[in-house]
Amino acid sequence: MNGFTLRSSVTTVLVAAALALTGCAGGGSSQPSASSSPSDAAVTPTPTGTAPAATPSATEPSADPADITTWTVSEQGIGPVRIGDAFADTATGLPTWKVNEACSWTAFLPAVDGSVNGYFVREADEGDGTITTVAFEALADSVVPSDGPRSAQGIGLGSTREEVMAAYPDAVAQTPTIGDGEYLRVGAQGSAAVYFQIREGAAAVTALTVTDRDEPPYEVCG
Repeated sequence: MNGFTLRSSVTTVLVAAALALTGCAGGGSSQPSASSSPSDAAVTPTPTGTAPAATPSATEPSADPADITTWTVSEQGIGPVRIGDAFADTATGLPTWKVNEACSWTAFLPAVDGSVNGYFVREADEGDGTITTVAFEALADSVVPSDGPRSAQGIGLGSTREEVMAAYPDAVAQTPTIGDGEYLRVGAQGSAAVYFQIREGAAAVTALTVTDRDEPPYEVCG
């Protein structure tokens, strides 16, 4: 075989190989070639927005255990005193509240500036039970909502009946079993509910109670 024939044979083999490779790369394959532009590739859509994280209301005060004016009234309780929580644990965490040995099921808050006092109780016959009631009472006619705990709507001791009903249109008027005046109940009777009490002849809320009883107790250490 002469040199010309050898070179021709090699050239023929290389051309055939190149054609074969070209057919493999472009013969109906669905994969893009290395030279495909970025716009030919599949694009994964990106979210148009992300839901913002929930943040506490800037106007909602933090509850200071030593300052009842920072406490919020709700159907769950008042401030750090929550219906269903362990009585002993809550009393231990509130050193200004006093538990008298003769009335060991009740923790009392001495009157603040002679205007507001409070208490929370467990069932008397359940040993170290859970909290069933928490209440605050106005001792002066001049008390205003900012003197004690109040709801997220700003209702508290000293609020008028009209203010209570404007804030809670579904509040139910309830007559005490013992005593006079009326309760304006927010929530279902027999489960944890808020009771705004207005004494007979009074023009504003004189006591506020959260309890899971049918109504606030008439007395707690009788």
